[in-house]
Amino acid sequence: MPSAPSPPEPGAEHRGTHALAPFGYPIVGIPVGWLILFFLFANLMLAFPQIDQAVAALFYTDGIGFRAQGALWEQMLYRSVGVLMVVGNLGLIAIWAVNRWGGRHLLGLTGRTLVLLLCLLALLPGLLVNQVFKEHWGRARPAQVSAFGGDRPFTPAFIPSPSSGGSFSSGHVAAAAYLIAVAHLLGGPRCPWVVLAAFYTALVGLARMAAGGHFVSDVVTSVFLVLFGYVMLRHLLCPDADDARPAASR
Repeated sequence: MPSAPSPPEPGAEHRGTHALAPFGYPIVGIPVGWLILFFLFANLMLAFPQIDQAVAALFYTDGIGFRAQGALWEQMLYRSVGVLMVVGNLGLIAIWAVNRWGGRHLLGLTGRTLVLLLCLLALLPGLLVNQVFKEHWGRARPAQVSAFGGDRPFTPAFIPSPSSGGSFSSGHVAAAAYLIAVAHLLGGPRCPWVVLAAFYTALVGLARMAAGGHFVSDVVTSVFLVLFGYVMLRHLLCPDADDARPAASR
């Protein structure tokens, strides 16, 4: 006689939700809704590049410059990203080791999910944003353009520039957005850590804009790039991550 099915685990009702999926119909893992939003955003910034300058002007004062540059709160947020990358990823490796050799299931972190997260960090914030775009796109930072006391021309987002700037896109915001992926993968879409990571990412973006380091389009683009990379790698490496995720109560 077949055994009765076991009752669902607590939190199981949150499983099976596609990663960050509005509208469904993913393309290589990327929800079509996010692709539509990104293309709308990109076209908006190309059609109205003055939005970047208008937002940057909110943080700029003639004769003073970008008021937040060097301020304590701006420097704390700026430096916190590097600290969290080192401490957070060493912590993930330590948790994986405990799970692997201690027979534990902390956060449901497996070798495959650890590889996914480390690949995401290396490929998106590390390679694509910092080594490809920032090093070769050439967009001048707000503090470098003539409208804000610099000596370089303003270039709209998504258009390469010969100005030898490193504005497009934001490496610090990309690294902060990586924490959203960590929280989402290990805790699920309704995990409060996802909200906290998103709030932290917004604060880092605000700090970089207020210091004249990046335009708003640089910040938003970095978030999109990292989240796209996350869902693509998740689709390739951990397609069953939602079903395998442990209940949040564990």
